[in-house]
Amino acid sequence: MRKMTIFPKLLLTFLVAIVPLFFVSLQMNRMGADSVRQEILASMESRIHYHMGSLEAEMERLIRLHKQYIVDDDVTKLSMISPILPYYDVMLMEKRVQNKLLVMKNSSLYIAEAKAYIPLIGKTLLSTNYELAMTEEEVRELQQLNRSQVSPVVYWKGKLLLNSINPDPSYSDKSPAYILQSEMDQPRLKSYLSQIVNGDREGSLLFNEEQEWVLRSGAEEPVQAIARQFVKQQPQELKSGQGKIEIHNRNYYVAFKRSQLLNMDLVLYMPEEQVLGPLDKYRTWFWILSGISLAVVVAFSYWIFRLIHFPLRKMVRAFRKVENGDLSLTIVHRNYDEFQYLYGQFNVMVGKLKHSIQEVYESRIMAQQSELKQLQSQINPHFLYNTYFMVHRMAEAHDVDNVTKATKYLGEYFQYITRNSSDEATVEEEWNHTLAYLEIQQMRSHNRIEARVSELPEFEPDGVRIPRLILQPLVENAYQHGLKSKVSGGIVALTAKRLQDGALALSVEDNGDELSDECLSDLRYRLESKREDQTEKTGLLNVHRRLSLLFGEDCGLSVSRSAFGGLKVEMVVPADRGERKEE
Repeated sequence: MRKMTIFPKLLLTFLVAIVPLFFVSLQMNRMGADSVRQEILASMESRIHYHMGSLEAEMERLIRLHKQYIVDDDVTKLSMISPILPYYDVMLMEKRVQNKLLVMKNSSLYIAEAKAYIPLIGKTLLSTNYELAMTEEEVRELQQLNRSQVSPVVYWKGKLLLNSINPDPSYSDKSPAYILQSEMDQPRLKSYLSQIVNGDREGSLLFNEEQEWVLRSGAEEPVQAIARQFVKQQPQELKSGQGKIEIHNRNYYVAFKRSQLLNMDLVLYMPEEQVLGPLDKYRTWFWILSGISLAVVVAFSYWIFRLIHFPLRKMVRAFRKVENGDLSLTIVHRNYDEFQYLYGQFNVMVGKLKHSIQEVYESRIMAQQSELKQLQSQINPHFLYNTYFMVHRMAEAHDVDNVTKATKYLGEYFQYITRNSSDEATVEEEWNHTLAYLEIQQMRSHNRIEARVSELPEFEPDGVRIPRLILQPLVENAYQHGLKSKVSGGIVALTAKRLQDGALALSVEDNGDELSDECLSDLRYRLESKREDQTEKTGLLNVHRRLSLLFGEDCGLSVSRSAFGGLKVEMVVPADRGERKEE
């Protein structure tokens, strides 16, 4: 989080607030779908239990009615003693039996016709008519069906029949005395199945898998086949249940009920989209609204990001310009908000900072000039006393030529160091002044020290300007410290050369014997030290301090072991020294 920018933080914040609500809504939708699914399945199971119970009750009533008619007097007499009875009585009994068959037919919506086959009279009586007797083959088939099938309802020649045969073929192989039949009204049963469903896309089935007959309501035959297969795969001990099937990438809910009495299965199926259609539509809109909400969150986050980040970035850029020294800028904000106040305060701050820097800069310049004057004043009496004593001794010796020469060099020397109108001089002026000082020192040393001076490189007509009295103290240091114990053979070398980058290198070397490595290291440390508590600023430290004040803290003197064995002091005047000083 610390390494993130404002935009991902804003986006993450909004997502942290919205995503939990999103998942809660999604979970509520899922729970609602599960609840609706369970309610629908429970409703399907309840409906199918009710209708199967109604069908069993109706069939059980018909079975009891059949059993009642088996012991009926008219049916018994017709099947036993009709040949010895008068014709009129037989006709009356046949009429009464037909009336009873008519009552049986009208007592149930699911009976298309009721029949009574009586072999002794050679007729099959109907509820309103009669037909020819059954053939022996048909009788044997009905007896075989009665023995082999568990269900009281048999499927024979495309008909669903409820048969009552006397005597019962399961216990006797004799020819039947009579057969009572109730033919089920299949269109009425299909209408009954259509009453179970609630929609055009629902369907129901009534079938017996052993007898291979099926009644259906609904036009989706592939679904009906899969539904029958689903019920067939369920364990036989499972009397009812529910589940889901899939066909052609569509899901269907299935509920079934098995009847032990009728040995039939009643199945109800319903497409899932009918159950969860509104919820699926709601879920679709939920995802659409979620996508729109996400886009709005991203857009809103980006808008806030622009509203906050762009003014901040503008201010950061302004601060960076201020860091680089640009104090002339002014930033403007067009909106009347908090950033306008910040921008205004920033502009006021820059103005005050610019004024403060100007005051500090002027104060520092004045302090540097004051310190330069103080350092320069330390040089003025440094060489004065010994020089006058030397001239005094030469005058006593009546050495007029050397007195003349010495006073000439001494006059040039003091004329240069007392010219306070400028703090800088050209290299030629500083070089000639140093040579005058070198001549005076040669006169004082009585030729025990050899001075070696190189040629000065050529410069532009205006010359290269350097601080005044910056080179002579280096030569003075060589005489006072490096060569003070030299009785003879002393060497001091003054060298000037141009470097490849255009800078001017000025160096002073000697062949003193007293410079140890420890002294050289201590001198280098003192020059490199930036401590401000060094009150003694004469000699090399004086020059080094002046160079640092004028050229910057990274400029100054460098010391090393010279080729003659003594000390080598070098300064480099950069070609862009004016620019560096301004910086």
